[in-house]
Amino acid sequence: MSKTQNYKLTIAYHGARYCGWQRQPDQISIQETIETTLTRMWGGTDRITIHSAGRTDTGVHALGQVAHFTAPAKFRERGILRNALNANLPDDIRILQAIRVPADFHSRFSAVGKTYHYQLFCREMHDPMELGRSWQMRRQLNLAMMREAAEHFLGRHDFASFASNPGYERENTVRTIHNIRFVKQGPRITLKFHGDGFLYRMVRNLTGAIVRAGDGRLTPAEIHTILTARNRSSAPPPAPAHGLYLVKVFY
Repeated sequence: MSKTQNYKLTIAYHGARYCGWQRQPDQISIQETIETTLTRMWGGTDRITIHSAGRTDTGVHALGQVAHFTAPAKFRERGILRNALNANLPDDIRILQAIRVPADFHSRFSAVGKTYHYQLFCREMHDPMELGRSWQMRRQLNLAMMREAAEHFLGRHDFASFASNPGYERENTVRTIHNIRFVKQGPRITLKFHGDGFLYRMVRNLTGAIVRAGDGRLTPAEIHTILTARNRSSAPPPAPAHGLYLVKVFY
């Protein structure tokens, strides 16, 4: 029997045509697409299961998703596994790196932090090149108010008000956000979130609230009240999925 090896994949994908990362019945997911390719490459006798650092939703993109899987040792030369996967995967999924890692590496439980970006596009006329890639704002946003609102999220808090129900019991809803940066380039505003971890739809929920501060529908003080309420029903709806990007996972 061949010795098993733990492999780490760093993955980029455009999430528009997928139901999200997680395998779903009768739908196309990122996970199943990669698993099917891996299983075929390893001979197709036993299905290979991959485990990700986070389960992105329908329409969410990734520039640096991380996943791992265990399989009999194969593709020993550097770069061969990455190239073989890319030759067999759809064009909207790319393996940026495929390396061997120690047996105790886990893409989710070994992670110590993540960076997400959310893309806003502020222009009255719709730009077809932004379709499925950013959340279009029909009017300009007050960046100073958005920054003031975001300051309430920095540090360690109970983010229950900004965590959607994941469908399973959570250990807790406390997380630490190290920083939220705003980068404006022409009509584009990028919100850059970095923290020790994020709850289900947390970045989209935070972005939804920050945008409402930017368009005058919420004050920064009201943002703080929503946060301390620790009740999801007190917060505004989330930002759309298609503006969200998982950029990097830290280990």
